[in-house]
Amino acid sequence: MTGILDRLFPKRVSTDSASKKDLQSVKAAYAAIMRHVTAPPLSVEAHVDPKSFARLQKRVETTWSKLGQEDAYWSVITNEKFRKDNLSSNIDDFLRTGEGSISRVLAAFDRVGASLSETDSVMDFGCGVGRLSIPLARRAGHVLGVDISAAHLREAETNRKKLGCDNVTFLQAKSVSDIRDLHHFDLVISLIVLQHNPPPVMLEILDALCSRVKPSGYLYVQAPTYRSRYSYVVEDDLADISEEMEMHVLPQHVFLEKIQSAGLTILEVAEDDAAGNLDFRSQVVLARKNG
Repeated sequence: MTGILDRLFPKRVSTDSASKKDLQSVKAAYAAIMRHVTAPPLSVEAHVDPKSFARLQKRVETTWSKLGQEDAYWSVITNEKFRKDNLSSNIDDFLRTGEGSISRVLAAFDRVGASLSETDSVMDFGCGVGRLSIPLARRAGHVLGVDISAAHLREAETNRKKLGCDNVTFLQAKSVSDIRDLHHFDLVISLIVLQHNPPPVMLEILDALCSRVKPSGYLYVQAPTYRSRYSYVVEDDLADISEEMEMHVLPQHVFLEKIQSAGLTILEVAEDDAAGNLDFRSQVVLARKNG
C-alpha cells in the first residue's frame, strides 16, 4: 500500500493543508480496501446434520416472522427513520433505496454485456416489503417476490397495489424445500438476505437459488464473506435461544465454490456496503447458468 501511495503522492507534493487532507483521505480509502488482505482464515461450520438444520431453519422463520410483525421496514434497513413510528414521513425514502440497489444491478448487467430488460421472469428472494421487487418489475416481464415472513409479504402487497405494479406476485416460502419447488427464472436475485441466516442455512439457500436459474439465466446474489474474529459453531448457535436479528458470514471460497458447482459461470465479483460495517467484507456476485 505504501508503494502505491508514494507513486500517487511523491515527496515533492505540496504540503499545504488541502493537500494533506487529500492525502489522508486517500490513505484512509486504501486502508479500507486493504483491510482484510492479511486476515487469517475463519473457522466456520457450514454443514450440519438434518435435525440440527431443521432447528436452525425454524429459528430463522420465528425471528423474521416476529420482526415482520413488530417493525417490518426497519428490519429490512436498520435506520431509525424506518421505524414504524417514523415510517409515514419516510416511506418514500425507503422505497427509493430499492431504486438505488437496482441501479447497481443494471450497471453490473451492462458491464457483462447483458440487459435486465431481456428477463421475462425474476425471483426476488427475501423480498421483504417489496423494496426490490417493485423496481425490478418496471424493467422485467414478471417478478415473483419470495419471503419467509407473512407479515413482510402483507406489506409488500400493500406497496404493490399503492404503486400500481400488476406484474409482481408474492409467495411465502418457509423452508429451503419450498424454494426448490419453484419453477425456473431468467434472473434470481437476493440482496441483504443470506447474511441473516446461519452459515449452514445460508449455504443450502444459495444452492436452492442456483438450482432455480434457467440455462443461460442469471444469478445476482450478495453475502458477507469475511468478518474480523468471526467464527461459527453449530452447537453453540443452537444453544442460543434469542430471537434477535443475526449477522453471519459464508467464507468466500465456500460462497464461490457453491455457485460454480451448481453449474454457473461467475461473471463478476464486487465488494459492496450491504453489511454496513467495515469489520465485514460483503460481496455481490453476478453469474450465468451454463447451458
